[in-house]
Formats: sequence, C-alpha cells, structure tokens
Amino acid sequence: MSVRQRVLAWTLEVDPAATRRLYRAVGAGFASGCGCLACRNFDAARPARYGPAFRKLLASLGVDPRKEREVRWVTPLEGGLHLYAGTYLCVGEIVAGRPYRGFPFAAGATDVFERVSERVHAAVRPWMAPEGAWGGRPVVRIEFLAVLPWVLPEGPERAVDLASAPHRPSGRDH
Repeated sequence: MSVRQRVLAWTLEVDPAATRRLYRAVGAGFASGCGCLACRNFDAARPARYGPAFRKLLASLGVDPRKEREVRWVTPLEGGLHLYAGTYLCVGEIVAGRPYRGFPFAAGATDVFERVSERVHAAVRPWMAPEGAWGGRPVVRIEFLAVLPWVLPEGPERAVDLASAPHRPSGRDH
C-alpha cells in the first residue's frame, strides 16, 4: 500500500511493505558480498554508527539498513574516520522536491545532499532501469554519504582509484 511521505527535500509516494518484501529476498548487502577491507569495515560499522535519524528514515521506507545496493569507500578523514558513499532502494516514486539533473550538470540549488545527522547526508534519486527483483516497478534510490569509524583490527588499505578498478561483489543480486 502506497503512502505519501516527506523525505528530506522530497515528497515520495512509497510502498514500505513492498520494499520490506524485496529486502527479505536480498541475501546480503553489497559490502558483505565484496570482501575488500574497506567494504568489510563498512559492513562491520553500519548500521549502528549511522545514528538514529538515518536509521529511522530508512525504517520508515521499509529499507533494511544491512542491505545496501552499493557502497564505495571514498577517502580517509581525520581522527580515524572514513567517508563512504552508497545507495539503498525503495519501492516508490518522487512526486515533488528538488529535481535531479545528474552529475556533473547539477547546480547547487537543484541537486544537493541533505543533512540527516552529524555524519550522514542523503539524497533521493529516481532509478530509471531497475533490474533483478526490483524490475517492473517504480523505484527510488536513497543515496548517502556517511562518515564512519574504522572498526576492524586491520588498518585501512591505501586509497584506490575507483574509476580504473572494478568494485563489484561476486554473484549477488542486490
């Protein structure tokens, strides 16, 4: 059953029950399937360290916070923190709010991430060609930037050029 819900700077028509059903069919999140050190750290750090506001937002949409569609380690930060970027999915459509014109063409006034908490920012984007279990229905992406601590006993890897190195989990339908 669809409900109209305000999510940050957007108004969505979402179906949290359908979203929960799809997440039950997803075996694991992207980070669990990847296995690289940065993804293993993300897997260990989230969702507890997202903070209550982002966890509440995801729960209101029916999103399982342990099953991100995709995640990338962006860069180390000061104080043992690390910036990650990722995506969750939700059954629904954007009905109002900031338009998404796509990077690099977006202007600051029309395409920004909204602050959810001290260490998490998020934006809502349409997903134009959902595949797998998500196919055949309207889907939006909840894109996020999260600052998380390094929690693994092993130290972080050195930076990787994500543009030249594939970063895909093996054999998982996210």
